[in-house]
Amino acid sequence: MKITVLEYFITLSESQSINEAAQKLYISQPSLTKALQLFEKEIGAQLFYRTKNGIELTDAGKIILPEAKQMVAYYHGWLNISKRVPLKSVDIYIQTSFANFLLPKVVFEFKKIHPDLKIYCNDSSNPEEFISNDPEKPVLSLFVCADNKLMEKYTKLQGNPPLRLYKGEYCCLVSKNNPLASKETITPEDLKNQYLGLKSKPETLPGALQPVVKEIFDIVSPDNLIQMDSVGSIIKMARSQTDFYALAYYPILKRYDGISEGDIVYIPFESETTNGDFCLFYSKEACKKYPVLGELVTAIKESAESFLRDVN
Repeated sequence: MKITVLEYFITLSESQSINEAAQKLYISQPSLTKALQLFEKEIGAQLFYRTKNGIELTDAGKIILPEAKQMVAYYHGWLNISKRVPLKSVDIYIQTSFANFLLPKVVFEFKKIHPDLKIYCNDSSNPEEFISNDPEKPVLSLFVCADNKLMEKYTKLQGNPPLRLYKGEYCCLVSKNNPLASKETITPEDLKNQYLGLKSKPETLPGALQPVVKEIFDIVSPDNLIQMDSVGSIIKMARSQTDFYALAYYPILKRYDGISEGDIVYIPFESETTNGDFCLFYSKEACKKYPVLGELVTAIKESAESFLRDVN
């Protein structure tokens, strides 16, 4: 059996007649007919039968067709192995405040296996701006997307849907001694006498956080904002002060010190504007070109799943 014969079989299955298939393959109709007859004789099964509308697959042909397509795909993949240029570097852009989550361990373990691959991790307030479907310069972008229209836009820009690592929402983090700690849900009105700690200025916050902060500042004075130098210092304040709160994404917030001990309480907002998916945008075409990139995507996905199992 030759790969060429399988390609003949696939082309005929997607054509209305032997003549049409022969034209697509740039061979004569008798040559195509003979090749397929020999193929049927070799496997001992009839693959096509004639109808008023043309050529149709037999039951045996319907079973063999997807397997033939897979075999041809494997064959061409094998041919391309020698042509592949190894991936030298990849840029990862991850939403601000998430940089110390998932990636450090994943990158550390990955570098042990692929020491020649340079991985650049970038903490960014707008990772969506770096989405790229260029297979020559692959980019991974991780961020919370809370808008369906934006999700459609980014998916179109990327060329394929993202991996949804978590379906979650932004919550309020407060000390267990904060008067708000007993509430089941939070509204902006509840935050009038509280102080919000942020690492970034409101105008440079990640896109998914901006509607949340706008809702708050429509009611709460912006004077109640305290800009701080690090996520760690914000969490420390939320843990110790009874009139201070932070905004954090569930379920990733479970990694913070104080959550498991019960010193910090997370409370969801009543508004659905705080909901959003934490996504990994990547190029499927780039993963086909560079299998090592696909391995990295899988490693991030598996690490995210492992985190969720560990904290639940």
